[in-house]
Amino acid sequence: MLLRTASWLLVVLIALAALLRLRGLDRELPYAPEPDSHLVLQVELLREGRAPDLKQSEKGYYAYPLPLAHVLSHLPEVHAPKDAPLAEHLEAASADAIRGRWAAALLSLALIPATWLLARRFTTPLGALLATFFTATSLLHLEFSQQARHHAPHASFAVLAVLAALQLREHASWGRYLAASALALLALGMLHSGWFVLLPIVAAHFLRERDERRASSWAIALPIAACLFAWFALYPRESEDMNPEASWATGGHTFHLRDLDVGGFATGARLLWDYDPGLSVAAAFGAAFLLLGGTRIWRELDGARRRELVVALSYALPYGLALGVYTQTVDRMLLPLVPFLAVLGGIGVVTLAGKLPAVARIGVVAAALVTPSLGALRYASVRDADDTYEQAAEWLEANAQGRVLFGTRFTLPLASDTAALELARSDHASRQRRWVRYQLEHGPLPQARDFALVPGKLLAGAEPEKAKARLEAFLLEQKPEWIAIEVTKFIRANPMLLHLRDWSISHGTLEWTWRGEPAERDMEPSLDYQDMPHLFWRLLYADAFGPTIELYRISR
Repeated sequence: MLLRTASWLLVVLIALAALLRLRGLDRELPYAPEPDSHLVLQVELLREGRAPDLKQSEKGYYAYPLPLAHVLSHLPEVHAPKDAPLAEHLEAASADAIRGRWAAALLSLALIPATWLLARRFTTPLGALLATFFTATSLLHLEFSQQARHHAPHASFAVLAVLAALQLREHASWGRYLAASALALLALGMLHSGWFVLLPIVAAHFLRERDERRASSWAIALPIAACLFAWFALYPRESEDMNPEASWATGGHTFHLRDLDVGGFATGARLLWDYDPGLSVAAAFGAAFLLLGGTRIWRELDGARRRELVVALSYALPYGLALGVYTQTVDRMLLPLVPFLAVLGGIGVVTLAGKLPAVARIGVVAAALVTPSLGALRYASVRDADDTYEQAAEWLEANAQGRVLFGTRFTLPLASDTAALELARSDHASRQRRWVRYQLEHGPLPQARDFALVPGKLLAGAEPEKAKARLEAFLLEQKPEWIAIEVTKFIRANPMLLHLRDWSISHGTLEWTWRGEPAERDMEPSLDYQDMPHLFWRLLYADAFGPTIELYRISR
């Protein structure tokens, strides 16, 4: 009866996770796609059948394996009629990114039942349900499962590979070796860190049950061969001299031995707290209970359960150690550890509740549910609201007349006229913006207005005074009526963007400011796609994703 109820609750959790992840996949597209959206670039180049041009900033093609891009590249390109409404052109320009996000979101959902299957081996049905709930509502997983990137799909395949290894240990049949090999290939076919899944498979091979029907000892060659095939056949190869100073590099991803200074432990702990404080606290309780009762718990396990634990930990511990040693660890690298932390969280809540009176037990379980639920609901609410780019675009379209200049780091969901597009065509940085590139290929579009970008070449220069003079001359020549500036850490790190803002202040008045969160709580980086400090806590007060945008009316 308990397991039947748990099965129904598991279905509810998967449905909840799907609802959270499959809604709002058009967020900030096509004007502000996620960083490193190299999957979309890979799809475009594969569909066109051409090699990347490194002089045109297409090096990102080499950043990740190609299997997912190959699948998506066979989908037909989406077009909108020339005279179609602006909304249809925005959809067409976003189509490849949205397809990538759909693929990532659907593949990421596998992590929810995978968490249940993993947790059921090491805790009670209630603990397993709590673990599954923690993964389903994880802000870290929710954030990256909605992006056209490889990290969330990789996490699913990596944990499924661990589950396949656990199955293999129980009965080492040829079919289970093949299943583990396929999942190892898929994990490595998504991300470089897929090599780690070989560890639990090898551990399972040596700890397998000694039955007469098991496959040959040479069967372990299958997953090793699968990983070697993935590494040499599924990854695009770039020239070895493209990053001569790096210890290892591919597609702009560089690795230096000097970064192995154990700084990743503190970074990982901070990131988990920033994204998933409820999961972090529950996992800390679980780890504490297991460490305090370590010897006793180990003695109470039978031989099979001990070997299962070794197989599971042979992935989680080495991978976690690698992230801890590496000082450049970032949030998305933690995704494969979420189910393991969730299992610790389920154990922590169940163990703590078991030590308390009945009423207090209900309170502990309720507390464990409330915090993650609040974070996920606030995320969905903020995501579904108009972002700051959309708010600015709506105001400008309704109220601004004459030339509007944007700081070159961003575009808005607005159509630019011929003069503005010609200005963009002459500047390399402007042409890299996905929405600008679409308009250069299909524009000018309906509702086109004089919305132009400040050329990126004017915002860089080795000689600051000369660069400032060039920027000022451009502004005086263009005679803009309005200037919109993204107020983020990026302009504070760029003297020319700072000068653009100072010039706007001295030659105009601040007409409007769009913020995603209250001014007194505004933090950097802004609410966006990654590396967001205190995300959970900021979502409690935020109204929208996107950076702070200031609009200046320039005096004549």
